[in-house]
Amino acid sequence: MEYILWMAVVLPVIFCGGVLHYKLKEQKNDLWNLIPKCLSTWMMVCTAMIGVVKFHHRENDIWILIAMIFFIVADALLGIQFFVGMGVFAAGHLSLIVWFLQQGYFTLAYLPVWILGMLVMIFAFRKELSKGKEDPRLYLMLLYPAVLMAMMAMAVCLPFTAGPRYWWIGAGSVMFVISDMMVGKNFFGNLPEKAGFWALLLYYIGILGIAMMTWA
Repeated sequence: MEYILWMAVVLPVIFCGGVLHYKLKEQKNDLWNLIPKCLSTWMMVCTAMIGVVKFHHRENDIWILIAMIFFIVADALLGIQFFVGMGVFAAGHLSLIVWFLQQGYFTLAYLPVWILGMLVMIFAFRKELSKGKEDPRLYLMLLYPAVLMAMMAMAVCLPFTAGPRYWWIGAGSVMFVISDMMVGKNFFGNLPEKAGFWALLLYYIGILGIAMMTWA
């Protein structure tokens, strides 16, 4: 029942925040549109906070809460300085990696999953990366997906090594990766504008799944 009641609160806020963000973005209100965007992310911070304080299933779940705080800061910074925001997102992913490592379910399957994820990303952004000869800074952008894919590789393996309750974070991480790839395409102008809205909702649902891990 607690899950249902909380979802009844969170999901409408996420959807309305995403819609309002894009409506304000269309009107070129670059700073004001960050408020509803961050409000939606704040619901994930609250979700993780409740999980850590109320349910307290694992001592190291605080790292998931720390990741959510990094994500809300990154959401604000992306609209101001994209690359700084990307760095803060990477810090959030590193926080999740610390959480994964502390679960103690290490498997060699991480490596092939990580390699597969990186190959998919490189293929998806092959046109953008081809411009790296003129602007070598583009190659530095590979550092972020390297961290992102490491987080995702650990997340998708965890349900198989630690049990089905970890599907929350496995599914959420996959949605996060898909959303980030869509945002990256949108940054380079290679994605229809309306697709950005669905990428944002996918991101919200993804980090909600990650935050809900503190309840499981």
